[in-house]
Formats: sequence, C-alpha cells, structure tokens
Amino acid sequence: MAIRSKFELERYQYGIDIRKTHHIYGKDDKIISFGEWIRRRQDRCIIVEMSSDIGKHEAFFYQELNGHDHIIRTFGSIENNLNQIIYIANAMSFIASKSIVHGDLGCRNVLVFKLDSNQPKNNLVKITDFGLARSLKISSISKNYSIIPKRYCALEILRNNDQSSYTEKSDVYSMGVLMWEALSNSEIPYSYIADDNRVVQVKLDSERLNRPPICDRQLWSLMESCWENDREWRPTFEDIKDILSVIKPSEVSDVPTSILSYDGLNPLVFLRPPIGYTFKLNVDVTRNGLLGGRFRKIYEAQWISSRQESIVLIEMDKAPTKYEVSCYTDFNNCRHLINTFGFVENNFGSIMLLQERAPHGHLQELLKNNTFKPSSMVLIDIFLQIIDAMIYIISKGMIHGDLRCSNVLVFQMNSSKPEENLIKLTNFAFARPNEPSLSDDRRVTIPVEYCAPEILRSAGRLNYSELSDVYSMGVLMWEACSQGRLPYDYLISNKEVRQKKLNGEKLPRPWIFDRQIWPIIKSCWYNEPQLRDDFKVIKTQLSSINIEYVN
Repeated sequence: MAIRSKFELERYQYGIDIRKTHHIYGKDDKIISFGEWIRRRQDRCIIVEMSSDIGKHEAFFYQELNGHDHIIRTFGSIENNLNQIIYIANAMSFIASKSIVHGDLGCRNVLVFKLDSNQPKNNLVKITDFGLARSLKISSISKNYSIIPKRYCALEILRNNDQSSYTEKSDVYSMGVLMWEALSNSEIPYSYIADDNRVVQVKLDSERLNRPPICDRQLWSLMESCWENDREWRPTFEDIKDILSVIKPSEVSDVPTSILSYDGLNPLVFLRPPIGYTFKLNVDVTRNGLLGGRFRKIYEAQWISSRQESIVLIEMDKAPTKYEVSCYTDFNNCRHLINTFGFVENNFGSIMLLQERAPHGHLQELLKNNTFKPSSMVLIDIFLQIIDAMIYIISKGMIHGDLRCSNVLVFQMNSSKPEENLIKLTNFAFARPNEPSLSDDRRVTIPVEYCAPEILRSAGRLNYSELSDVYSMGVLMWEACSQGRLPYDYLISNKEVRQKKLNGEKLPRPWIFDRQIWPIIKSCWYNEPQLRDDFKVIKTQLSSINIEYVN
C-alpha cells in the first residue's frame, strides 16, 4: 500500500538553488549525476534526468512513497529558469539572420507578456526598443558617442564607434551583460560607479563585472565567453541557444522527479576547446594521481590502448586562448617544444589537455633542490636549446610571453656532458602574436618578475614582442645561473618589483658564474627594446663562447 509523503515537495531553480557536479552513470532514458546545493539546503543529493514519459510515470511513485525511512527521499523538481534567456537568444538569432544589430540589449528592453512562476513554459517575453538598431547592409550615418549604452556595449564600440564595430558579436557582448543583470536581481552593471565615462575607462582597463553570488559556474562561463576581447571568439546567438538548451532542466521538471531532475550532459559545453576532442577520458586514457601545478592541475595519466608514450593530463579552469591552442596544434616541427597529443573529453566540467610527460620535471625545481648541478657548458647548451625553440616560435609570428625556468621541462640531464641534455619549452598560456601594438582587454596576471619594462609601462598597448621575450630570456638565464633562485625574491610584493624595474634596477650578478655569459645576459635587459639583440644574435653569441675558458 502506498505511503503518503510526510514531506512537501518543492521546486528548485538550476544555477540558483542547485547545480550538477560529477556524472555517475546513465543511459538515454535516465542519467544520474551528483548534485551540489548552492543555497537553501545542505543535504547530500543526486540529480536524475529522465525522459518525459518515463519521468512522469516514475515521478508519480516517488511522490506517493516519499517519506518512508527505507525509500529514497525526493526533495523536489528543478524549474527551468533559463526559458526567458533562451527566448531572448532566439529572437536575437533571428535579428542577426537579417543582418541587423539591436545595439541596446538590456533587461530594460525586454517586455514581459506572460509570467508564471509555477510553469516556466507559460512565460513569454519580447524584445523591444530598436532606437539604436542598425543594418549591416547600410552604412551608418550616426557616430553620436553620447547615446552609446556604455555599461552594456562591447569594448570595440567604446574604442572605435564606427560601422565596423557593430556586429552580431557586439550584441552578444551585451547579451552577456543582460544575463548578468538578470541573475543579479536587475542590478545596473557597474552600479558602484556613478559616472558613465568612468565606466568606459574601467571597462577599457580590463575590469569585468563580478560573478553574481548565486550564479552557477556554467552560466558564468557562458557570460564570460560573451565578453571575450576578440569578438571572433565570442559565441553566436545560435551557439548561446544551443548551450542554454543543453543545460536547461528536462521536460520532466514540470512534475516531481527522482531527487532532482537536470540534464546529465557533460557541463564541458561551457568549457570546451576551440577545436574538437581527440581523446575521451576512461576510453582512451585514464587520469591518475595529482602531480602538482600552481595555476593548472597536472595529473599522471596512462594510455588505455597499447601506446607507450609517458603522458600527463593538464586540467584547465578556463578555455585556452586561440593563440595557445595554435601553439599546441601548429607547432609540431621543433624538437624543443612540448608535444601535445590533443584535448580529452571528460565529465568533470574541465578542459583537459594531453601532453607528453617530462621524466625529470621542470628546470627551476631541479636547480633549486640541487638535483641538477649543471656545468657552465651544460647551461650554455640548455640556453641554446631554448633559443632554438624561440627562433622557431618567432618564425611562426608568435611570442611565448612567459619565459622562465619553471616553463622549461627536462627530458634528459647530465651535469657535465652537454650532448646528453634535452629540454622542451612548455606553457603557452601567454602566447600571442609578435605585434607590440596589439591591444587586448583580457584580464591576465602579468609575470612581473620576468617581463620587460615596456610591458609594465604599457598604456593601451601590450608591447609584447620578440624583444620583450629576449628580456625574459635574460631573466631565465640569470635564474638558471643562480641555481634556481627566483628573481627579486628579496622583495615582498609585485608592486615593489614593478617599481624597482621601472626605476631601472637590475638583478645582481650571481656569485658562482661564468664571466663570458654575464655580458650576454645584461644585453638582454636594456630598458629600450630596440637596443636588445634578437634571438638569432644571442644564439651566435652563446655559440661563440670559448669553451676552454668556461668555468
């Protein structure tokens, strides 16, 4: 006999009350995942997605039997609070298909015709106010900067208010702000700044809106993708529709379901590589123990197939830039660059990159721990290998952007025989084109201790170039010759390091050091980049050192 429920079933909103963490198992008609409460509850729970017919049938019994000590308890169902946003994305997709830009997306320009908190499907919203709309087929005659919705508009419009700045992708940027506004209880973007012109400066200085307190990680990733500085890397409205459709609760969410109902598809749809997956976790490779990693976690990995290469899995907390991906996929003819096998599809909500494993780890740790005490001849050979890698990178029109000993992996080492050493350069997170005038509004952490002074002095330009990498190469050589000592380790903060470097202060000569290398290092540190030698010249200089007189 059925036992009536002692508990009242509730409705929850995905991304506000609850979110999915790890996939457990499932088939087409039922997918089960671990759930995690964002607010309202603390109970451990799972989320079950069921097809509509099966879900309605099974949910009836969960409701009838809820409350028995030995029958799994059902908390309630999940409401689809994304319908309105999907409707807006659908309307914007139609607008874009007509080669029209709305130009003023914001919650204030979304009219509500039907509102039903119990049945999300019954809601109806419509976009209005085409006062700033323009056709991409007709040249604009207005450049009135004062009427730009500065808090909502894309960065390219703030930088250059002309016809070419207005595209579907500029509306996508505003769509990200609209979603932020909707999840922030209609708070005005940058509400802590009264002056709109100050908002413009803050946005151009790379300050983004903060994540709403109750915003799910996956929705936040979608919003951030709408705010990419390079508009080509923003999603289209069709992409946004597809993404939101994947994460919305299933149709069965309108009735009580087993525990909670939420789409069991991999949330990596928000953190996906710009190119496809080459491998699948637990099909092609397994992830084993954590090896380390400061900004990106590095795991031991093993092939499931008969492949023999030693490998690691690198877990990224955000999507790599197109420049980083290009370095991993296009740079395949240099012996001194890390070999990347491809991206790995997984159910952990992360981007995973599969790379070859360096048996000895990175150079800085080996030097610091005195595991590796290379002679000056060996150090020179290591420097030449790094420079060969850099010459190759420069030939591809790119720069590395973060040269340091911890980004040099050691595959073979011998303290006294140069020919028995092999290193490879890794970590292209800061890679970018060899164009000093390139602008980029992404918020990134500058490696202050290693970067060139022109980067610290930058105002509106990045100033990254081959010659800024030459400066960093000088710091790398100093670090290696100082047995892995970190540059400026006697200073407390990056602010102090920045000020010292801008004041022209240079690193001191290491105590145990070959006198022939020091002038080459110092020549890398000229304050004016045009005075520095390029990598080909430095290679010639290092190759010309008289080995007989090397310590």
